[in-house]
Amino acid sequence: MKVADIAINLLSDLGVKHVFGIPGDAINDITFALENKDEIDFVLVRHEEGGAFAASAQAKLTGNLSCCVGTAGGGAIHLLNGLYDARHDHAPVLAITGQVDSEFIGTEYHQEVDLKKLFEDVTVYSETIMDPAQAPRILKEACKAAIENRAPAHVCIPNNIASADCAGDPINIATLLATREVSPSSDNLDHAAKLIDQASKPVILAGIGGAEAAQEIFDLAHRIDAPIVRTLRAKDWLDDDDPICIGGLGLLGGKPGQDSVEDCDLLCIIGADFPYQEFFPKDAKTIQIDSNRSQIGKRLDIDAPLIGSAKLSVQGLLDRVTPKDTETQRKHWIDKVKDQQDDWSKIEKSDKSPLHPATVMSAIGDQTADDAIFLVDTGTTTAWAARHLRVKRNQRFTLSSGLGTMAFALSGANGAQLAYPDRQVVAIAGDGAFNMLMGELLTAAEYGLPITAVVFDNSKLGFIALEQEAKGLPEHAIAFKNPDMAAIAQACGCLGLRAENTKELSSALSQAFASKKPTVIQVPVDPDVLIMPPNPTFSQAQKFAVAKGREMLGKLRS
Repeated sequence: MKVADIAINLLSDLGVKHVFGIPGDAINDITFALENKDEIDFVLVRHEEGGAFAASAQAKLTGNLSCCVGTAGGGAIHLLNGLYDARHDHAPVLAITGQVDSEFIGTEYHQEVDLKKLFEDVTVYSETIMDPAQAPRILKEACKAAIENRAPAHVCIPNNIASADCAGDPINIATLLATREVSPSSDNLDHAAKLIDQASKPVILAGIGGAEAAQEIFDLAHRIDAPIVRTLRAKDWLDDDDPICIGGLGLLGGKPGQDSVEDCDLLCIIGADFPYQEFFPKDAKTIQIDSNRSQIGKRLDIDAPLIGSAKLSVQGLLDRVTPKDTETQRKHWIDKVKDQQDDWSKIEKSDKSPLHPATVMSAIGDQTADDAIFLVDTGTTTAWAARHLRVKRNQRFTLSSGLGTMAFALSGANGAQLAYPDRQVVAIAGDGAFNMLMGELLTAAEYGLPITAVVFDNSKLGFIALEQEAKGLPEHAIAFKNPDMAAIAQACGCLGLRAENTKELSSALSQAFASKKPTVIQVPVDPDVLIMPPNPTFSQAQKFAVAKGREMLGKLRS
């Protein structure tokens, strides 16, 4: 058996279904080893970055190991952005890269790059197999590191090593399949429960790490009369229509979520790593639950750290806290959410043209299937989705959260559709992000993936414009002319549509969801609408006014 076969057999045994990449001379043995495998397929992408995004999306949505590959030199380098996305969002991905023959390593050979060193920052494990006898151990250690740390790992295989024979028994994967649940100590749980009992205005901040304990978190919120505020990634499991969830925190959140955190006397953080310290309460007591000690106290000092799995930790609190005999606090914030939603509905149901982005986002949510999967790109679409895409109980939602890189949604949608072939998959992207890896439409067409990509066309880098105006600067170097994306989609073998009003948008969404083809819907949206923070300050308003004045003067002069 060749080293390449050992690698693919291990991935297959671990349940990996797809390997994303582009062939090349240094990984031809790897891709050929997939040729006759029924249970695992090679997926030919159009750019290795798209393959890494697809693998990252699969890992985020399934929670299981995924894989991408790149040949020596440029092919391997192209994987990095998608792997950094996986690193920041705690997604287990194995990256296999080719390399020049081992005898030439260190001689600046054609296409030689020090890939072990290059991948060391993005991965939790990066090794080169220099002897076929090393292959089983290194491959197993890489997969173990990726699964245990929920992060990318990297194995570099020189061309002559991949094709070399490797004797030995099949790799024992028992340690890779074992699950782990950790409970905090009784003393720590007792202390945290005491803080909860003493609080009159507790608030729960839930992140993606709380998904495993969804029911327990709901039960705790009801028992202690606490609203749940969420991070953006927690939209993946926190139903936006559940009144116990009062919205998000931070610039992309809403006023009820932000105000409740500012007003609370106890903040219980569960499975969340929210980096923006300015949005945390100044004087409240704090509890943080995380299975990783290094995550606790990273953003603010914690009074009661609970190191353990979310499910066991919250169960421990449920066994200890005294039920509160009122729902006054939660009802107060639920009323605030209703007031906010009444305001938001005015723009969500608007029929003005060009369309308001919130109108488009609301329409997408209204027409998608009850188990749809949303992949949202970085930019203004992130903000509009955070507030106006109402994700239902059985739907899924993911994005490039920690890294915040553009071009994730389309490639991620390909990975999601392959992982969930019977579910509706929707990529939501701004025009800037979509243009970056538009070639992945060809991947969707080749594999018959019926994804729907909705492109918000404002002919500029909208979020950059917002950042410029927040500094008091006029918009500059952010405008561009878009192609006819519907025509490009048709040329790629996909369905291409354009929607300029609410009637056309509703019709386009219906056509897309009924089609068995990949579909692109290009939607011109109002380029001048602003995403305002939940509680804008006078300084922020002043800088926006200055920026708009400068823009107006610039137009008059031109």
